[in-house]
Amino acid sequence: MALNFRLRDIGRQTTQLESFETGVLKSITLWRELKRDVRGATAIEYGLLAGLVAVGLAGGLGALSDLVNLLFEIISDETADVASSITDP
Repeated sequence: MALNFRLRDIGRQTTQLESFETGVLKSITLWRELKRDVRGATAIEYGLLAGLVAVGLAGGLGALSDLVNLLFEIISDETADVASSITDP
């Protein structure tokens, strides 16, 4: 009876090992297929380009905002000078 139990146990281990090997082979096959597949490459490239454009716009608009702030400060100073010259004859 003990021998029969051991044989059954070995049979289970063999089945588990075979299913593990099958899973590993399926994973390797899937990985090889994914490496060869280039269908999503264009979408990734477009995503990278869109990200690069967004970074460029953010940097450009940051520099532009500094110039706009400077312009409004100059206009504010000139307006204040004109207003003070009108009130002080």
